[in-house]
Amino acid sequence: MKAKINTRRLFFALWPTDQIRSIIADKFSQLQINPQGRVIRPRNLHITLHFLGQVTDQQRCCMHEAALSVAEHSFQLQLDYFDHFPKAKVFWMGVKCVPTKLVRLHQSLGSALEKCGFKSDVRPFFPHVTLMRKCHIPQTELNTDQFAPAIPWQVHDFVLVESISDGREVNYQVIEKYPLS
Repeated sequence: MKAKINTRRLFFALWPTDQIRSIIADKFSQLQINPQGRVIRPRNLHITLHFLGQVTDQQRCCMHEAALSVAEHSFQLQLDYFDHFPKAKVFWMGVKCVPTKLVRLHQSLGSALEKCGFKSDVRPFFPHVTLMRKCHIPQTELNTDQFAPAIPWQVHDFVLVESISDGREVNYQVIEKYPLS
């Protein structure tokens, strides 16, 4: 009989402070639209840098070392508009002008993770905070020009997060933090 290999569902992310999370949730609640779907709880709000999927302890150790090797600088971004991915049924808050330092962080981390056998997503990096899943919004109801929340977010680190499901809900737990210079 083959032994079961324990894995954890992991991803690297930008993790906002509780204050930023509260502002995001407040702006979302003030929208003049009524999207129907599953709202993401404020404590789970984040921007995914790289989704890793199911990872063994050995892979996690390698990825931790890879993340420690990333030498990028802190930066500020502006969460400044709402939109949705109709096909994926995801409503989100995004960044109109993606900071160069964020792009470099994403690329540097992806390159560092390659030595652990990780393959970066081939789709372009599109930083956003998911606010709702399984969401349907008629295009006529969504006018992103009316939204200009401009939430400044000073990013000083990135994190390794575990996605833990108890069958009813998913919780994200930060397991490592990596400072930016």
